[in-house]
Amino acid sequence: MDKIIEEAKSLRNDVDSLPEIQEYYRLKTLMENDEELRRLRTEIARLAKEGKTEERKNLLAVYNANPLVNNYNIAMEEAKSILRAIKDIIN
Repeated sequence: MDKIIEEAKSLRNDVDSLPEIQEYYRLKTLMENDEELRRLRTEIARLAKEGKTEERKNLLAVYNANPLVNNYNIAMEEAKSILRAIKDIIN
């Protein structure tokens, strides 16, 4: 079992070193720390809680139009694709 754990940790390190995964983590950190995006997420959550669906939808469109959010979503899809490929190989 220790050998399997070692191999899994090695795989994790290899995956984390891929440029696509590094870009995903970089953009994720930028998004989490962007003050304007944080404010928009908070406002979107408030509108959802208040049931203001149209206002929430409009603000969500503004949020999703942000280049950082767009780039993050693309990087996330690339990361997911890599992880799915690894999963398919393992299965």
